[in-house]
Formats: sequence, structure tokens, C-alpha cells
Amino acid sequence: MAARRGGRYYAPMTTIASSILIGARGYTHGCWRGPFYPADLPPEWRFLFYSHRYPALLLPARAWGADLGRIAPFADEAPPDFRLVLEVPEKALAQLAQREEWPRPLVAACLVRLARFTSAHAGPLRVLAQRVPVSVDVRVGSKACQAELAGLGAGLCGRPAAGRSPAGPFALSLVDRIDRRGVAQALRELAAVSAPAGSALFFQDAATALRGVDEALLLAGLLAGS
Repeated sequence: MAARRGGRYYAPMTTIASSILIGARGYTHGCWRGPFYPADLPPEWRFLFYSHRYPALLLPARAWGADLGRIAPFADEAPPDFRLVLEVPEKALAQLAQREEWPRPLVAACLVRLARFTSAHAGPLRVLAQRVPVSVDVRVGSKACQAELAGLGAGLCGRPAAGRSPAGPFALSLVDRIDRRGVAQALRELAAVSAPAGSALFFQDAATALRGVDEALLLAGLLAGS
């Protein structure tokens, strides 16, 4: 059952009545100091603090620089059931597709960011999807794109605000604007998708992400119990 601490709600990591990973994009936001992180908490302790309160994190590309060696400290500090989704920029896709070993199960999936899906991305995406679950956030996407990604073993990232539902072996949705009905709908869509590799919901706007994660964790428990 969720507990209230200092005006915020925290749900137990291992008792969320849902298999959906829920978290924020990034954890080093300056605006979280005070409202979330204690004012005197050293910056190097922020991940430890975050990972013991929330079950998942979307790690921005700049935070790990497409270097899996920089993930090791996260493995040392996070609880066993904590999961990372790694953001992969287009320029790093080919490089990472060559990486055979991935820190699983800590890294649940990769979110590949593309301006537009082209045939040049097909080979690297196919190889990467054989090694780690992949969801693709395409700025300009279509139903045809979804079908092509499915043929590569990858999925299309959901964007509830744009009316785009998640699809693929790993179902992932990104939320910017916090709206309780919208969050509930995103959770229902994720729960309804057949996603054998898992599913996740992440909040991107630093100023509102904490509220979004808190509400989504509460709603996930309520929806699972209904």
C-alpha cells in the first residue's frame, strides 16, 4: 500500500500491483532539490535516493554517453528490482548495435530516438533488438513505420498526448503533460498490450515528473485491483 511522506506518495517497490515500470526521465534535475531531494543531500547520492523510492528510470543519452561502462555504478547502488531504460540517440545507434553484452536485468530496454525512420536504421535496429528490448520514438511516424519496426523485432514508442499507442515486444509510453485521465488511459493501454519483454511509462517534464510518477503508481495499483 502506498505511504505518504512529506506530502508525497511513495509506493513499495516490490508490491506495485502491476508489471508496468514507472519513472521519470533523468534524476539530476535542479528543481527537485528541496521538493524531493533533501537540500543537504550530496549530488552523488541522488541516484541512490531516487532508486530506493521509484522502480524505474529513463536515463537520458547525455547521462551515460552511449558508454555501458558508465552504468556500473548504477548497478552497485540500485535495489535488485530497479530497472533502467537507456535513451539512445540516432548517432549512437550503429555503435551500440555492435555491443554484444548488456547489463541485464538492470537495463530493461533501450529507447531509440529518431527524427524519421529510414532504411538505414533497419540493420542496426534489428541487431540491437536481438540483444536488448527496443522501443523507437519516431518524431515522424506512421502505421507503416510500426509494421516495419515490428518486422525488425522492435516496437513503436507511445505518445498519449499525440494519440499514439505503444506497440512491440517492449511497450513504452512517454508523457509530458500531466493529466490524471490521460495517465490512466496510458496505463490501460500499456496493460492491454501483449508485451512479452515488459512495459514502461515515463514522465519527461522535470517540473511535473514527480507528481506524474506518484499519481501513476497510485493509479496502477488501483487499476490492478479493480
